Amino acid sequence: MANPSSRPAATSFYDVVSRRLHWGMAVLILAAFALGLTVDVFPKSWEHAVVETHKVIGIAILLLLLIRFGWRLSHRAPAPLESSAALALAARAGHVFLYVLMLLVPVIGLVYAIRRGQGIDFGLFALPPFQAPEARAVTRPIREWHEWAAYGLIGLACLHALAALWHHLVRKDDTLRRMLPDASQRPL
Repeated sequence: MANPSSRPAATSFYDVVSRRLHWGMAVLILAAFALGLTVDVFPKSWEHAVVETHKVIGIAILLLLLIRFGWRLSHRAPAPLESSAALALAARAGHVFLYVLMLLVPVIGLVYAIRRGQGIDFGLFALPPFQAPEARAVTRPIREWHEWAAYGLIGLACLHALAALWHHLVRKDDTLRRMLPDASQRPL
């Protein structure tokens, strides 16, 4: 068991809202990615429901990202743990690129859906298409940008997770614990 005096102060943990937004978005991003990859595996009769679920999750990710930005503006992140300048720069760059991709992937997906003349079915209500569908030759590159950006996001998220595990298992610091759900209430 860790020495209680070696535990970081509670203020060095991310607050509960930041942690829930982080993990909630992680789950939604993985779900959207999985649905996007497996849409062709489902029976043809399910395709509409799978695609609409994928779009709704993408919109939820976008909304949560905006909430996350707002929360971050009004609530400071805990001070970074001690590390080299190179590690601090890599962490900062990684986070910036993660945020950029979390924004770009759903925005490009929405642009694709709009330009394909697709509405969005939320289950209880639906938004009709905003325009007539454009030719696939025009919209196909947008879909490919969406897919490549999604692969980039998942790849970067995997690096992010590996870095957290490296901090936890190799460096044995509290980087991972600071973002774990209810970390401040759990004994280390």
